Amino acid sequence: MSGSRFQGQIVVVTGASGGLGANIVAAFAAEGARVIAADINPPAELPGLAVHRRLDVTDEDAWIALLDGVVSEFGGVDVLVNNAGIYRPNIPFEEMPLDVWRQHFAINSDGVFLGCKHAILRMKDRGRGAIVNMGSGMSIKANPTGAGYCGSKAAVLMTTRTAAGAAGRYGIRVNAVLPGAVPTTMLMGNMEDGDTQDSFLDRMAAYSPLGRLATPDDISRAVLFLADPANAAISGIFIPVDGGNMPGA
Repeated sequence: MSGSRFQGQIVVVTGASGGLGANIVAAFAAEGARVIAADINPPAELPGLAVHRRLDVTDEDAWIALLDGVVSEFGGVDVLVNNAGIYRPNIPFEEMPLDVWRQHFAINSDGVFLGCKHAILRMKDRGRGAIVNMGSGMSIKANPTGAGYCGSKAAVLMTTRTAAGAAGRYGIRVNAVLPGAVPTTMLMGNMEDGDTQDSFLDRMAAYSPLGRLATPDDISRAVLFLADPANAAISGIFIPVDGGNMPGA
């Protein structure tokens, strides 16, 4: 990916040190954006147009400090990508500890709410902006051994729709991307006893009617599509990027 669709725009990406986050940061930078790579942990490497800022997405004061700092240093926020997430897999529903359930909601759901809230507050006087939230195929497809993740990612969809409804009057668009299985460290954490990496990835790919996994580039392209100012009439939607692995497929 290369170009200048986002030349001069200020883009904040959370969860920027993970597999998807790092790819999204690089994709925006390749399109000319100045990218704030927000994460508790610093990324292993950053493209030239990106800087790291520490952020705990569950901490409202941290969000305020981050976005106020971005406005002060760079003049505003054009795009926010709420990508930070957590998944603790392979826990039967009836054995899910309450603290693990709450951790999923704190990061995956509360983090998205806080990002939307404080980005809208800083975008609305400018009369423009785009927010892209990271849902999941499990936002709409139940996995009984991933209840905390499913529940918190389902909440992302309604947060996206309510935020879009609230922010539209200010010219701000809010949408979501729903990745399916993507070969990242998070996905590989789902391997079970007896799996090899190849057998596990083959099994994941077999769930898709296209017979393939999505790649980080596939996800980044969807994020950039929804953030692109050229798509000014698109708000309040979600795009699955999962090879057709929809409920009932």
